[in-house]
Amino acid sequence: MRLHNVKSLPIARIGMAGFLVLLLMSMSCGDALASGRQLVWHEREQFVALERQDPNPDGPAPPNDHPADLSLERLVAFLDSLDLRPEENERPGPLFTKASLEILVPQLQQALRRASPGEDVTFAVIGLHDTLLGFAKRPKVTTGRMFYRNGRINLIVGLAQKDVNDREDRRLSPFTPGSRRAAVAGDWALLPHAGHGGVILARRDWAVSTEDGGAPAIPPPRAAHPVAPAPSCPVAGDARPGNSRTPAERLATLNELKEKGLISEEEYQGKRREILNGL
Repeated sequence: MRLHNVKSLPIARIGMAGFLVLLLMSMSCGDALASGRQLVWHEREQFVALERQDPNPDGPAPPNDHPADLSLERLVAFLDSLDLRPEENERPGPLFTKASLEILVPQLQQALRRASPGEDVTFAVIGLHDTLLGFAKRPKVTTGRMFYRNGRINLIVGLAQKDVNDREDRRLSPFTPGSRRAAVAGDWALLPHAGHGGVILARRDWAVSTEDGGAPAIPPPRAAHPVAPAPSCPVAGDARPGNSRTPAERLATLNELKEKGLISEEEYQGKRREILNGL
C-alpha cells in the first residue's frame, strides 16, 4: 500500500507547533477585526487601541471631536485627579500609580491624535498596588474608554484595579473597557481627588473633565444617583488613608502576617509600635 507524500501536507511543512501558532494568531486577528480594534501600543497584556464608538443607552453616540491634540500635562492632570473607592465603607486612593501614568499617558496622547470622530481610545494598564497593609504590592489592571468632546475629556472605567491572574486565558477573561450603555457590576466608584475641582462624575464609573467650561459632554443617566464620598473622619492610630479598620483588627492581621512568615520581626515590631502609638 502506497503512502501519501507527507511533504505535500501544510501541517507537515510547518510542524504541529507552527500550525498551532498560526491558528492562535488567526483567532486573535479575527477577534480584533470583529471588535474593530486597532492597536496603537501593546506590551504583553497592556494595550492602547482605537475602537468604534459604542452606543449610548438610547441610541448612537454623537461624534467625538477627534483627532484631538491634548498636552501630556492636561492628560496627566485629569487622570491623576481620579481616586477609586474600592467598596462602600473603604477610603479612596489613587486610581492610577505614578508608574502607570508614565507608561500610559504618552500612548493615549498618540491615540487621540490618530482617532477619527467615530472612534474611542481604549486601554488596559497594569500597576503595582499596595496590599497586606502596605508590606507587599500586587499587580492590578485598570481598563478604560477615553474620548474628547465639547472641550471635555471623558473616561469610562471598565475594570478598576482588578487582580491580575497570569494563568487566565484572556480570550475567556478579557480586559474589557468601560461602556456608555451601563456601568459594570461592583461596589467600587470613582471620586475626584480631594480639593480637585476639575472633574465631575456623570456616573460612578464615568469621569468628565471641567477645565474648559461649557456644557457637559453627556448628561447623567436617568437611573444614576450621586456618589456619596467616603467618610472623612480619621481612624485612630492609622495614618494610611486606605484603611478604616480598628487598631485591634489591624493588630490581629499583623500577628497573622508574622505567624505566616510574610513579614520580618523588625517589620512586625515597627508596625506594632505605629498602631499602639496612635491609641
